[in-house]
Amino acid sequence: MRKGESLVEMDNETMRAILNEIQPDFSSSIIENLAISDLDDRAVGDFKKRMAEKTGNRALINSPTAQILQDAELMRGGKFTLASLLLLGKKEKIAELLPQAEIIYEWRSTPEQIHHDFRVSWRVPYFAVYDDIWQTIQARNLRTPYQEGFIQQEVLAFDEKSCREAVNNAVAHRDYSISGRSIIIYASPQFFAVVSPGGFPQHITPENILKAAPHWRNRLIAEAFERTKLVERSGQGMDVIFEAAIRQGKGLPDFKGTDAHTVRINIPAKVKDAEFVRFLEKIVNEKQVSFSFDEIYELEMLREQKVVANPQHKEKFLKLGIVEKIGKTSGTKYMLSHKYYSYEEKPGIYTRIKGISREKKKELILNHIQREGQGIKKDFMLQLQQLGLPLGFRSHVVWWEDYLINNFHQLYEKNN
Repeated sequence: MRKGESLVEMDNETMRAILNEIQPDFSSSIIENLAISDLDDRAVGDFKKRMAEKTGNRALINSPTAQILQDAELMRGGKFTLASLLLLGKKEKIAELLPQAEIIYEWRSTPEQIHHDFRVSWRVPYFAVYDDIWQTIQARNLRTPYQEGFIQQEVLAFDEKSCREAVNNAVAHRDYSISGRSIIIYASPQFFAVVSPGGFPQHITPENILKAAPHWRNRLIAEAFERTKLVERSGQGMDVIFEAAIRQGKGLPDFKGTDAHTVRINIPAKVKDAEFVRFLEKIVNEKQVSFSFDEIYELEMLREQKVVANPQHKEKFLKLGIVEKIGKTSGTKYMLSHKYYSYEEKPGIYTRIKGISREKKKELILNHIQREGQGIKKDFMLQLQQLGLPLGFRSHVVWWEDYLINNFHQLYEKNN
């Protein structure tokens, strides 16, 4: 490869990036000398059953295995693919030919502790173990109760569909050319995380993952999941995970810990704002409207960031009265409306975010001077703090000082 004016030996990371772009699907690689007898009966039976349920053709359950796998492209030209080994192969064959195809689960009672409280690992065909993985996660699931009118509701720390999607994504998209590393599931009362070897493809980032075109590192595995309805649609798993977390009041998942060699998704397990969920449900019931995933996501961004410059669905939100404008012209921004903060019984937060108008600032200055006969910086700072203005309130103090200096005579005459 060229480096400046010189030619140097290509490093491994650059080589891998090029190969990932030009090589065919890694999971479609042919494994020589793998036979029908090397497949796990339980995994094959589950695969046939799920294909029969997806297609509505019950005859598939008793169809010849080779024919089923050929139709699903897990066999090509009478030979087995790497995907067929990983999804259906006996554990002895997986250990021999693809030992990195391992999933590890670790539970910690507190996320900060170094040593796990419980650990289990699987190096077996995925169609024989995906339910066992969920049952292991479910065994330590926690419930958060909350009151909805007269009805007692609850939110589970680990949402089944989200957890399954996160693990399915890792199995379908990890880089199996990286040996010596496994998929790891970390769970605690605070979060659920799945870590898989291999970074994001070049055009995908944590910032655009919900909008980017689908990319399949192991397309054959992803298509096998879609054929058997392990996933609803290939490439849509992130939407499912994010929407569930938002609708349950847990906040946004994130990708902290992701780098060039690893993808890590962190799904919050604790309910942060149940009132936000109930507020949206109230709007849905009162206005007889529904919200798409994109709309729910934008509202959650407003809840977390407090102010957003230009939400895509602002017109609908304004019409429903769930957002308000701040500022004018090019400086216009948007925040959740007073209706939301009143419902949350947190009007002080609303005041702090929205701030006070220029006219209100003038009124406060005049009232203070009329009452006290003088005004000093310390008094103004104290009043601003009591108003609950954000940490940058010193900028308001500077504005007050400038205003007093520039308008001293007018203020004096009005006061006397």
